[in-house]
Amino acid sequence: MTFIDPSVGSATVSLPQLQDWGAVWDTYDPAIHGVHPMPGFYTAARHENWWGSAVPLDTLHGLAKDHGIPVAWVTPTQTLRRLSGAGSGHDDKLAVLTADEGDIRNLCRLKLGECTDKWLSGEVEAGTKAIAAWTDGHREAAACLAVAGVEQMLHNLTHIPRDRGGHEKLHKAGGKKPHPWLPKHQYVLAPLNAFYTPYYPHRNDPIPETLSRHAVVHHLPLSHLSQGHCIVAVMLLVSIIRETQERYDDIRHDLLVQTSL
Repeated sequence: MTFIDPSVGSATVSLPQLQDWGAVWDTYDPAIHGVHPMPGFYTAARHENWWGSAVPLDTLHGLAKDHGIPVAWVTPTQTLRRLSGAGSGHDDKLAVLTADEGDIRNLCRLKLGECTDKWLSGEVEAGTKAIAAWTDGHREAAACLAVAGVEQMLHNLTHIPRDRGGHEKLHKAGGKKPHPWLPKHQYVLAPLNAFYTPYYPHRNDPIPETLSRHAVVHHLPLSHLSQGHCIVAVMLLVSIIRETQERYDDIRHDLLVQTSL
């Protein structure tokens, strides 16, 4: 298939067709294939920063699930390409984030500015202050604010109660397999698989290699709050705020459709 909208002229299409066509468009790179308008069936199922990145969904999922790097909303397209081409080690991935720190921070600021729902005013304020601390060079302070601020939002977004076993459930939520036709929502949660990796300092567990909520909250080894991990922490906070805004927008849209029937 060439890079056109194959659904044009069709009254109906099957879900397997959408999946196959989406896989083709995941390989689209404007620099190689020229500029083409992307079809609605594709843009509706993929985050905007993925469009034209030519990074396969499996690679994006591995970056999020295994390395804890938020790939939805807040990672620039070019950074996704660089992450995909970097070495497989966690430090290799963090090196890309630190090299692209300015671009990532700018995109985080842009996405936070899109969060205008009044119910998110407190979360947006926290995100704004985290980015301000980050901009001023206080990365560790920004990361600690982000790690503390994101947790209740995660419980709200996943509908997982904040009770005994809640952290384990959030860890499992990050490990779920994405929906084959509408994958983008699970990619927002995939970093939780790494973020909530079980860690018990009183058992002398080794500190997780990826950014760990438990290490920051219960142990706070400053060596764990590397430049790359501090970037990841703020990225996670902003991506969850932006995803929550998206969910609120979807709810309002559904209510308007129902009232118009």
